[in-house]
Amino acid sequence: MSASHNKIHTEFAGLVEALRAGGFPFLLVGGLSLLAHHVERATGDIDFACDKTNQDAVARRMAELGYAVLHEQPDLYSRFHKPGYRIVDFIYLSADTFRQLESASIATEVSRVGVRVPCLDHLLAMKLFSVAQSSTRGKDLGDILALIANNGVDVRSPRFEALCLKHASAKWLGLIRELA
Repeated sequence: MSASHNKIHTEFAGLVEALRAGGFPFLLVGGLSLLAHHVERATGDIDFACDKTNQDAVARRMAELGYAVLHEQPDLYSRFHKPGYRIVDFIYLSADTFRQLESASIATEVSRVGVRVPCLDHLLAMKLFSVAQSSTRGKDLGDILALIANNGVDVRSPRFEALCLKHASAKWLGLIRELA
C-alpha cells in the first residue's frame, strides 16, 4: 500500500471519527459515496451532508480540527481547507430532507471506515438536482450514467422518470435516456 493511500485512509478515518465525536449526524455524499453503489471515481475532496441546523456545530468542529472556511454559501454549503489535506465540503439540508435521506441511508465501508451514505434513489436525486442547477457539473452527469449502468436502473421506468422530473427536468430525462 502506498504512503499516499495510507495518508488518505488515515485522514478520512480521523475526520469521520472527529465528526462523530462532534455529536451531529451526517452522511457521506459525493464521489466517495458512489463506492457503495458500485461506482468508483477519483475525487479530490470529501463531501458530507447534514441538517442545516447543525451548521454552527460543523463550523466549530472543523475549526477545532484545524480547517478554515475556504468558501461558503450560508444555509447551502461550506467548503473547508486545511493545508496538506483534502478539501471537505458540507452540504446543508433542511431538517426534513436530511431525516428522509438519513432514514433510508445505507451502511457501508469506505477506506475501511464504516459510514452511512444515501440510498441509490436519493443519491441519484442529489446528482440530478446538481446537474439541473449547473450545466458545468459534467462529473455529476457521468456519475448518474455510471450509477444507472452499474445498478441496473431502467431509465424508461415510471419510477426513474418521476425521480428525474422531480429533481431535474424533462430535458435531462431525455438526455439521460439518450446517453444511457
